[in-house]
Amino acid sequence: MQILSYRSTCTIEEVASSCNAVRFFQCYVYKRRDISANLVQRAERCGYKAIVLTVDSPRLGRREKDIKNKMVNPQLKNFEGLVSTQVSTDDGSNIEAFDANTAFDASLSWKDIGWLRSITNLPVLLKGVLTHEDAIKAVEVGVDGIVVSNHGARQLDYVPPSISVLEEVKPLILAVGPACSSQLLDFST
Repeated sequence: MQILSYRSTCTIEEVASSCNAVRFFQCYVYKRRDISANLVQRAERCGYKAIVLTVDSPRLGRREKDIKNKMVNPQLKNFEGLVSTQVSTDDGSNIEAFDANTAFDASLSWKDIGWLRSITNLPVLLKGVLTHEDAIKAVEVGVDGIVVSNHGARQLDYVPPSISVLEEVKPLILAVGPACSSQLLDFST
């Protein structure tokens, strides 16, 4: 299984044509919803099996490594033709400038799951769940699965490691697992 980042150095279509693995597409909700819709619908047309909505970074944290390395030319091939990918900043990384200032919708909320479901028939997984309360709410709004993740601890200072919150979230995962597993475990078609 592969989860393709929206920032991949290859397009959604290039990966689909050269990779036989089960593919999921990682996306965010953008200020311009037509961009999100375009990416999600391209992934669906190309045979991706699920959408993984990353919910733990409506704003990027200060990524010291990206700033140090300047991230001068962020790979944004999936956005070509949709929005200008030319960014320049002296204060941080260009990825931060593009994502935070141009792309990400900081007003992301639970109601956006309904919107995402309205533009695709693919299962929707939430990536970035770290609490029992968020896992419960995710199930209530109808997601097909959750990915317990702290975004590699690059997003927020002092966020707990994913492994340490599994005990908190695990009972809910086990309780709803049978309801979700039939849809999420068979991606062979």
